[in-house]
Amino acid sequence: MKKLLLSGTALAAAGVVAGVAAAPAQAQIQLGLGGYMIQYLGYGNSSTNVGSGSDAFNGFDVKSNSEVWFVGSTTLDNGLKFGVNIQLEGNTNTGDQIDESFLFVEGSFGRFNIGSENSAGYLMTYAAPDVGVGVNSTGVLTGFLPQSGGFAGAGFFRAPLGSTYLELDRNNDSNKITYFTPRFSGFQFGASYLPDPQQDSNSQVDETTVSYRDGFSLGGNFVNSFSGFDVAVSGRYDWANDQSAAGTDPSIYSFGANLGYAGFTVGGSYAKANDMGANTGRSFDVGASYETGPWGVSLTYFNGEADATAAAGRSEYQAYEGAASYALGPGVTAVGSVSYQNLDADNGSNAETWAVIGAFKLKF
Repeated sequence: MKKLLLSGTALAAAGVVAGVAAAPAQAQIQLGLGGYMIQYLGYGNSSTNVGSGSDAFNGFDVKSNSEVWFVGSTTLDNGLKFGVNIQLEGNTNTGDQIDESFLFVEGSFGRFNIGSENSAGYLMTYAAPDVGVGVNSTGVLTGFLPQSGGFAGAGFFRAPLGSTYLELDRNNDSNKITYFTPRFSGFQFGASYLPDPQQDSNSQVDETTVSYRDGFSLGGNFVNSFSGFDVAVSGRYDWANDQSAAGTDPSIYSFGANLGYAGFTVGGSYAKANDMGANTGRSFDVGASYETGPWGVSLTYFNGEADATAAAGRSEYQAYEGAASYALGPGVTAVGSVSYQNLDADNGSNAETWAVIGAFKLKF
């Protein structure tokens, strides 16, 4: 549970390397290296009545996920810490070679992030514990589905069909300004301002072509321990002004919780997206894990629904995973999981996949 309370790729990237790369006042910032590499080895068996034949997607595959982080900071004589965080994708086929890139400022007032990064609501979210591949917001598990990118016009990524970690109109790392308060008595709050959904672009936006303007993300969580119990609770609300002819303003809300005791953790989350077209819908996950020494086991369930397209009708995605992990040494963990995924749409379209997956997770 204590490891979960510090989770979140972006926040971890900011903290894991920043201490090593901190420079004294008046010195040029020196960047340190960090990151991770995960190699998945898995076999999937699928059936579907959409597209290729039912057995066309069966078989063994190797899937990868890796990033290299460049993080550094310096503390000025007045006590302000300025830093930089650049995350380089090791595996991408979308042209988005840099995942996130932002400047941060820290002081007794809290912390500001400025640049390409997830929203405050996203970063402060807690969801079900999972020591395996993961059923919530994972492109690896859905990668074994015949419809890996989405289903019936709705997407998995940052959308309720496949995640409770949502972003407005699925814009993951749009340029924004985010502020986090200091944590006091276990409470911390954050807020983001998103001028528009653009990422990796310095062009002034054309209001007639972007999906929204003036987006906001509010988040908060409570993290504390009482008599051996570890507690984490989160909530968020996001909204923006829609620029389309429909004039419907997208919004998101979610909440989540974890409760841990003596190595056991139970938890879950719920999210709802409104006025996001085919990606309007809701999602939730529940799970339990146990960790002792180098070992960990978990059982997790995810359920997502989306409006999808008018022709397909409302679509539902379900995923179940049983997983185990073993820490081989510092920064090296072996993972194994068995999962079942099912997709259904109102028009009768469906797909299901069983997958057995092993993985090596390296952190550096």
